[in-house]
Amino acid sequence: MRPPTRSATVVLTAASTAQAAVSFISFGLAAIGPQLRHTYGLSLAELGAILTANLLGAGLALVGAGVAVDGLGSRAATLGGTALASAGLVAAAESHSGALLFAGLLVSGVGTAVVPVAGAGALFRHYPAKRRAWALGVRQMAVPLGGAVSAVALPALEAFGGVRLALLVGAAFVCATGVAFALVLGGEARPIARTPRAFRSILRADGMRRLLVVGCLYVLVLQALISYLVPAVRAAGFSSFVASAAFLTVNVAAMVSRVVWGHVADRASGGRRVRTLVETGVVAAVGAVLFAGALHLGVAAVLATALAFGFGALGWNAVLYVMAGERAPVELAGRSFAVAATVVFVVSGICTPPLGALADHAGWDTFWLVTAVLAGAGALVAARLPRATAPLALPARARPPREAG
Repeated sequence: MRPPTRSATVVLTAASTAQAAVSFISFGLAAIGPQLRHTYGLSLAELGAILTANLLGAGLALVGAGVAVDGLGSRAATLGGTALASAGLVAAAESHSGALLFAGLLVSGVGTAVVPVAGAGALFRHYPAKRRAWALGVRQMAVPLGGAVSAVALPALEAFGGVRLALLVGAAFVCATGVAFALVLGGEARPIARTPRAFRSILRADGMRRLLVVGCLYVLVLQALISYLVPAVRAAGFSSFVASAAFLTVNVAAMVSRVVWGHVADRASGGRRVRTLVETGVVAAVGAVLFAGALHLGVAAVLATALAFGFGALGWNAVLYVMAGERAPVELAGRSFAVAATVVFVVSGICTPPLGALADHAGWDTFWLVTAVLAGAGALVAARLPRATAPLALPARARPPREAG
């Protein structure tokens, strides 16, 4: 297998860094949740809205970001999105009420939506099918990595200069990495042409709707693990240190598994996608059952099963997104990615409260067994996906002219 070219490596590095910067705020704000409550006088419900505002903005704007990338080109769309994202964070930093803080973070999320879309499109153009899932797995690894970095950095920044400093540093990080990413994308080709009825073409692509169902089922399991692992461990009688260690273990599993599953999916020149997507669900289902039992045992069992659970439950994203991009016409790969990501983001945003109600009313053992059933159901649906042959690249004669600059 040939290694990626220098150009592809630069694109992957820039895309991953920009994605980590986005996650620094969108996944890291929870690290200063108590400080946000104190500074803005928030209730628990209001704090929940603040912590999800950035993700909500991104989820609502992903499809629009795909249209912008297709219509304006990657560089212009990324620069515009970065400017909006940075301005939103600055406005949030200067806000003096919870409502204005929410609005600033929401606007910032709308701007950051262009980063994953432009990144996915760039990776599709630079990597053939036999390297594509691995490359997107590396890019997806930046999501938990950015959250892990912010879990350490944001509390330190807040202790030194308050919430305002933490948000301003986040704005600077997003701005610097977004501009650098846009410059890397400067010479990328525009799509061949705007395809009429693009979204209808995407949704009618072979197996696309079934693939989106798999994403919905798998993200329920992901949100259950991310949102309720710590409360479940604490409810089982373990210390806050053990709960934090379990949460860190899951995030490490997420970083590693997205690269590993991507590499596995790239075997047979990209022909192993469906089987790999099934396997992630099977591992998640088994891990959920083992984790439910481990909560009645000791610390070592909890950490070991959390690692296995996370390896399956948090490792499927890159494989599913690559499959979404490859099932649509090649010129719509970025927009097809945006459609799949929108479904995942929206479902993740609305499923957390019902999952919490399930835990309250049925107990943690039932809760984790239900997640195992959901993961198993996702694997069964994935097993019925048609085995599509992934396109290696645009044919040479069909390649569009390069953008100036």
